[in-house]
Amino acid sequence: MSHDASDRVRVCPVVPWLTQNSVPWIISGLGGLSVVFLVGWLIAFAGLLEIANILLSITVVGGPALGLVWGGYLLTRSDIDENRYARVCKWCLGGAVGFLGINLLTMLVVPSTLAGNLSWAQFSVNAGGVAGFAVGYVEARAIQREVEATAATVRAEQLEDERALLMYLNDLLRHEVLNSAQIIGGHASLLREQYEDERLHDRLETIEGESGDLVGVIEDVRAMLDANRGAETGTVDLTALLEAQLDECRARFDDAVLEATLPDGVAVRGNQGLQWVFSNLLENAIEHNDGDTPRVRVTVDAAPETVTVTVADNGPGIPETTRETLFERKSTNHGLGLYLSKILAGRYGGTVGLADTGPDGSTFVVTLPRASSPANAVETVENN
Repeated sequence: MSHDASDRVRVCPVVPWLTQNSVPWIISGLGGLSVVFLVGWLIAFAGLLEIANILLSITVVGGPALGLVWGGYLLTRSDIDENRYARVCKWCLGGAVGFLGINLLTMLVVPSTLAGNLSWAQFSVNAGGVAGFAVGYVEARAIQREVEATAATVRAEQLEDERALLMYLNDLLRHEVLNSAQIIGGHASLLREQYEDERLHDRLETIEGESGDLVGVIEDVRAMLDANRGAETGTVDLTALLEAQLDECRARFDDAVLEATLPDGVAVRGNQGLQWVFSNLLENAIEHNDGDTPRVRVTVDAAPETVTVTVADNGPGIPETTRETLFERKSTNHGLGLYLSKILAGRYGGTVGLADTGPDGSTFVVTLPRASSPANAVETVENN
């Protein structure tokens, strides 16, 4: 079995046989060991110590020892990267050894009893360790914040570059590829009207159909690009957006009857890519309806936190064999359709699903997060 770098055991460079994860527990263990040593010291010299000396030792020796115990626990609960544990460990051990060294020199000059020297040495180790740990911890936190700030800046620059690239691709698809596909389809249509040759008609119809499919794919891709222009994500007037999509469908499908019950000024989070969620649902409801008069009804239910849009039709229903894969990307063609609606709804923090289907029609439900400030919502979404 292979493992990536994140699964490998990190070794502490201060003590090679230790792992990075064990450093906090070693620090706490040193504090705990010091507490045990303090208890042993009190038992060993109980007959020689006065109450004041006992209380002083418990305070100046036991306090820093407990500080080490707490410090190791704090390190495990912090957001400091494990790679910086070793540096904290260096500061802790360095502080303990350095402060002990200074006090050992003082002990040589100032005579004391064995009990006093042992207590003094233990105090030096504990106090120096706590001071070193505090310095290392603060330094590690500062480095962590600086690294995170730098990473955030880099990510922001990368996102800006990606947004610029997406805008370029969007413009390229719109001005170059889309226009060319429409021109090809238009010329094929003109030629088909001018010539009566049946074989030529068939080929021109093929060109026309493929050109139309290509235009549909380009529009789907542009919808995805629009939805991922995160810098422009804000609030959208859902009522105005639905009215625009309904008017567009009425103009395209003369035989369809589209009805709607829409409240005034309901704002949701999103951008211009949101229009494709409902465009695909409406087109799907009409194009897959084999009745004489396709009917589609759109209703909106606004709750404090969410807005629910219901799209119901009078079509033949969706076969049970295709319901589970209804929102999956199809491999038989390049169109995205309902798959695109699902992806875009999720992009804006919402959901889309099939609520009901049968011989009397199907009902789709879209749920979107409601915007906090309807007054700032965009009134219309440009169909570019």
